[in-house]
Amino acid sequence: MANYQPLIINKLYAPNTNMGTLRAAVHERVLNEMLGSVNQGGWKVLVLDDLTTRVLSSTLKVSDIMDCNVSVIEDLFKLREPMPIPAMYFIQPTPASVTRLLEDFSGSEPPPYASVHIFFSSKVPPDALARIKACSPLLKCLRTLKEGNLEFLTVDSHTIVTEHPLAAVKLMGGQGEGGPHDPRGELESISTRLCTLMSTLHEFPAIRYRLGKLPEPGDPPGAEARRLLADSLARLLDSKLSKMQHDGQLPPKDTCDLLILDRSYDPVAPIIHEWTYEAMVYDLLEVDDNVYRYQPDASRGEEKEAVLGENDSLWVELRHMFIAEVYTSLAARFNEFQNKNRAARQLGGGVGFKDKAGEMSTSNIRVLIQALPQYRDVLAKLSLHIQMSSDLKQVTSHRQLTEVGELEQDLVLGEKNSKDLINFLAEHHDSLERMDKMRLFMCYCATHPGKLDETRQQQWMTLAKLSNADLAAVCNLAYMGVQVVKPAEKSGFFSSIKDRKEKEFLRKRKEDGNDYSLFRFEPLLKSIVSNMSAGSLPLSEYPYLRPPAPSDLPANMRPASTRPTGLNWAKRGTGGEGGSVPTGRRLIVFIIGGAVRSEMRVVHELSQMLGRDVLLGSTSLETPESFMDTLYKLTV
Repeated sequence: MANYQPLIINKLYAPNTNMGTLRAAVHERVLNEMLGSVNQGGWKVLVLDDLTTRVLSSTLKVSDIMDCNVSVIEDLFKLREPMPIPAMYFIQPTPASVTRLLEDFSGSEPPPYASVHIFFSSKVPPDALARIKACSPLLKCLRTLKEGNLEFLTVDSHTIVTEHPLAAVKLMGGQGEGGPHDPRGELESISTRLCTLMSTLHEFPAIRYRLGKLPEPGDPPGAEARRLLADSLARLLDSKLSKMQHDGQLPPKDTCDLLILDRSYDPVAPIIHEWTYEAMVYDLLEVDDNVYRYQPDASRGEEKEAVLGENDSLWVELRHMFIAEVYTSLAARFNEFQNKNRAARQLGGGVGFKDKAGEMSTSNIRVLIQALPQYRDVLAKLSLHIQMSSDLKQVTSHRQLTEVGELEQDLVLGEKNSKDLINFLAEHHDSLERMDKMRLFMCYCATHPGKLDETRQQQWMTLAKLSNADLAAVCNLAYMGVQVVKPAEKSGFFSSIKDRKEKEFLRKRKEDGNDYSLFRFEPLLKSIVSNMSAGSLPLSEYPYLRPPAPSDLPANMRPASTRPTGLNWAKRGTGGEGGSVPTGRRLIVFIIGGAVRSEMRVVHELSQMLGRDVLLGSTSLETPESFMDTLYKLTV
């Protein structure tokens, strides 16, 4: 035991360096603070479990890891060959992962690695630490034992998820403590992973949360727990962060703002068709784990695949554009390429890149790639997005989504009512997909509360050919704070109150001056964060856990008044990704129950508009289909 150092958990903390992006902070944590610290002048093995594999895959390329002298990346739960070089374990401190770690050093055989460096993804429980201390073969070759504090997945430069895809079911489904979906363990896990986010960003937040509406007669079970859901997570998180702060792992004062919401704050955003490029791709095309598979030439039967992400600069430029602008941009790009390249112009023969029907065609681009290999990368990226946009156009036409989308937006803006909805379905119900009909109904219910009585339920089921399970899923919007079913009739004064309340649920048109009938809806997140940044978000609905002292805020973040002024004084950026440098402190929004692509778009826009690094976090990232699956799993 002469070479054994006392077993001390070393926490990774450094002063706030105000890193420009979320990905930069994660790269710093992994490549420098973890992999870079295991530097013994030679190669090393990296051992990962299931979650940490997904964590690293979400933000790093294999080449990034290999550049840190990693010779091989191993799976903790698979058999591995012993290697006479150091090994770095980056694993969760769960019983399963700790048990598998100890099994590597429990036999009579020599240790599988020359030395061992262990980085846990989050706080190590005392029992796990005790088990490690009791493993003498491991202690003999143990050189590092640290809490790496990295247990979230990076979706893009402004979005993370904590990998809790069943959070809405477990926390919003009305199951009490001790039931099949006991919420305590889920909240514990979510708060732990949020702690690792704050550690990675070197931030200590001033926490605000949304206080839900008071329970009403007819609410499904668990209404009070749902009302206090964001409150519960805020308090649990604050308790853990305060301990980390006391231990010197986090800054001594508030350095950022954190707003905690649950999915009921905006039940429309996950349902309504969003008509920007990225949202449409993930809603309407087959994308599996960010991989899009397609056939550029159906006659040849070959299948290609492309990873959608921020390594593709064209994807970054197009992803938040309205789909009509995407079509125009792609056409202009290719025409510009032809105009500037004589060989491409001659090969095009005046046809351009459109087929006989006038649609954008990848076959002509494939001819150019073969003839002009020096432009392969540029043309291949262009071909990919022409293919995806073409597929979107076909799906949109086949499912009559332009008509569906216009009606959705008319309904949520209050410009059409239930009669228009019924007339539309009477005319088109045989040609519409079941899910699109349900999304229309949900858009109506979410913005016209208390309209669904038994007669209308039967009318909807018959007209749209919905099953009892389909209608139950629509009614399960009640778990998202929507009063779906018609309450008992009231008259007089209370009736006028009810009319005013109904108008509160209607949405306001986007204020960006666009004339697109399919691009009028805006997620509530934009106005909430804008008001929060301006100091006009109501404290009665969004209280602080501990209000920060004005002196703790940077000068440019101290609101002159807590009342709305009607003036948008926030600093605007120059537009585009990275078009402006954030000047205010970070603002992080976390949504329990799943975020959606339209909200991802909004945080990018807000970062530019407010001059702040606005980040979006959630328990999961939902598509309309996965959100609908959640509604089916809830039980009224």
